[in-house]
Amino acid sequence: MMFKVYKAKGIVRVPPEYFGKAEINDIASKVLREQYEGYIDPTIGLVITIYDVKASEEGVVIHGDGATYHEVEFKILAFAPKEREIIEGEVVSVKNFGLFVNIGPLDALVHKSQIADEPLDYDAAREVFIGKNTRRVIGRGDIIRGMITAISMQATSRQPKIALTMRQPFLGKIEWIKREIESLRKSKEG
Repeated sequence: MMFKVYKAKGIVRVPPEYFGKAEINDIASKVLREQYEGYIDPTIGLVITIYDVKASEEGVVIHGDGATYHEVEFKILAFAPKEREIIEGEVVSVKNFGLFVNIGPLDALVHKSQIADEPLDYDAAREVFIGKNTRRVIGRGDIIRGMITAISMQATSRQPKIALTMRQPFLGKIEWIKREIESLRKSKEG
């Protein structure tokens, strides 16, 4: 499952400009979201959002710092894809080296060598790949099913990198999969 929920505890620093502006849970939620949303943690994945924040009403003041520090419990919704996981997504961009597929909060790459079990031609004008033997076409807006083959979740990276393959049975453009299933069904009947 690509999305996971984690429970967390910690301390939240509430800057003085927030004092008296809202309830402590709302303030803590805002501070935590600013701090963690979009953060990549190699163990939990990409932090999508922080929610269900419960902060202690009483805070601690540290000498020399005008902020208050509150104990807090909250939940984290994270995007945590796993290798060999089967996913579906929409092709959002086609380049001469492959397809970018939206799989939720980010895009994954299907290198052109991983699109099909046949050589492909790239048509830059139409932004599509065309199978040399089957003449099947894949481009922007198509829905595909792929398997995750590699993931790079580096905290220093701007964005996780995810690689997909569509070169296995029942993977590829959804239309191709439907035709493959129909062909198998017909061959069993006749």
